[in-house]
Amino acid sequence: MGQQQVDSRRWYALGVILLPTLLISLNTYMIQVALPSMQYSLNASFSEAQLIVTGFSLGLAVALIISGKLGDIYGRKRMLMIGVSGFTVMAVLGGLTSDPALLIVIRIVQGLAAALIQPQVLSTLQVSFLPKEKGFVFGIYGAMIGIGFAFGFILGGTIVNWNPFDLGWRTVFFFNVPFGLLVLLLMPIVPETRAEQAGSIDWTGSFLLLIGLFLLIYPLSEGQKQGWPLWIFGCLMLALFVLFTFIWVENRKGKQGTLPLVDLSIFRDRTFSAGLATVLVLYLSMFSFFFILSYYMQFGLHYSVQDTSMVFLPIGIGFFLTSLISSRMVKRWGMSVLKIGALMMGSCILLLMLELNVDVTQLLDPRNILLLLIYGFGLGMATTPLVSVTLSSVPTKITGTGSGLITTFMYFANSLGVALIGILFSASLKHSLLEADLADYVRAFSFSLAAIGGLAFTGFLCLCFLRERKL
Repeated sequence: MGQQQVDSRRWYALGVILLPTLLISLNTYMIQVALPSMQYSLNASFSEAQLIVTGFSLGLAVALIISGKLGDIYGRKRMLMIGVSGFTVMAVLGGLTSDPALLIVIRIVQGLAAALIQPQVLSTLQVSFLPKEKGFVFGIYGAMIGIGFAFGFILGGTIVNWNPFDLGWRTVFFFNVPFGLLVLLLMPIVPETRAEQAGSIDWTGSFLLLIGLFLLIYPLSEGQKQGWPLWIFGCLMLALFVLFTFIWVENRKGKQGTLPLVDLSIFRDRTFSAGLATVLVLYLSMFSFFFILSYYMQFGLHYSVQDTSMVFLPIGIGFFLTSLISSRMVKRWGMSVLKIGALMMGSCILLLMLELNVDVTQLLDPRNILLLLIYGFGLGMATTPLVSVTLSSVPTKITGTGSGLITTFMYFANSLGVALIGILFSASLKHSLLEADLADYVRAFSFSLAAIGGLAFTGFLCLCFLRERKL
C-alpha cells in the first residue's frame, strides 16, 4: 500500500479536488437551462444552439483519454491546475462574446480545459484512499454531481431571471469565474500523484481518436441545418474508418510491446466493458431528456427560465438523495440497485409521455413532480455507483486511462444524445422551431420521450451483463 493511500491530507484534499467537479456540473446544467434564452439573444439557429452544448462535450470527449494519460505522466495536480485555469479564462470570454460561432469555439476550448480536470479527479480518488474508504468517497463524488445538477438548473434559471447588471444569460458564464479562482487558491492542499510506470503518450492514437470523434459528432449537429448533403454522410463514413484505424493501430502497438494510448486488453474485463456500455446508454438517455425538456418548456409551453429550472428541481433532489446513500445500498443489495434505478428511469419517462395525453401544459402538476422525483431517485441509483463499479476492475497502473475512458463515454453520450434527439425532435415538427404550435411540440416531445425511455431500458439490459459485486 503506497504512501498516497494513507496520506493524512487526503480528506482535506478531497474537498478541494471535488470543487472542480462541482464547477463543471454547475456549468453544464446552468448553460442547459439558459440555452433557449441564449439562442434568442444571439439570433442563433437551433443547430448552433445544439453546438453550444455539444461543443463543450465534444471538447471533453476527444481529450479525456489523453488528459488522463498526461496526469499519469506529468502529475495529476499539475494537469488539474492547468485545466481549472483554462476553464476559468474561457468562462470570462464566453460571457463577453456576442457571436454564436465564436461562442461555439470558446465552448469547445472550455471543454478541452475541462477534459484536463475530470480524469485527474477520478484518478486521485482511486489512488489516494483505502479500499474500505472508496465506496464512501465515490458516493460523495456522485453527491457533488447531484448538487451541481440540482442547483445548476435552479441557479441558472434564477440568475437569468434576476438579471443582475442587465447581463442576462452571460451571468451563467461569469458565475464560474470566482469558483475557478477559489479552486486555484486552495490547490496547494492537494498532494501530487503520478502513475509509477506511466510511459509516454501515443500521439498517433491520440490524433486518430480526436479526429474520429469530431468527424462523428459534428456532422450530426450540422446535418439538419444543411439539409443532409452528401458530405455529411461522407464525414460519418470517414469517422468510422478513422475509429477502426485507431483500434487497429492500438491493437498493433499492444502486440509489439509498445505503449498504446488505450490498452485494449482493458476491454477483456467483462465488468469494465459492460460498465462502459451502460455509461454510454444511460447518459445518452439522461442528457437527451434534459436538453429536450428544456426546449419543450421554453419554446412549446412558453415557461420562463426560472419556471423551467423549477421543473428540474425534483429530479435534482432525487438524484442528490440517492447519491448520498447509493454506496451503502449497493453494499447491502448488490447490482440489483443499479438495475432497479435504470428501470425507474425508463418507466418514469414513459409515464410522463402518457401524462401528456391528460394535460400537456402542467409539468408542475403533483403527479408529474412525483414522476420527476422518482426519475431522480432512479438516476442516482443507476449512475452514481456505476463509476466505482466500472473502475474497480482497472489495474492501478492504468487508472488514468480507465478514468479517461469512463468520462469520455459520459461526455460523448452528451454530444451524441443532444445531436440525435435534436434530429428526432426537429424532424417531428411540421413547422420551424419558432412557428410550431403546441400540438406540434407535444407530438415531437412524445416521440423524443419514447426514444429516451427506450435508451434507459437498454441501460438496464447492459447492467445485466455486469458481474454481481458489491462496493
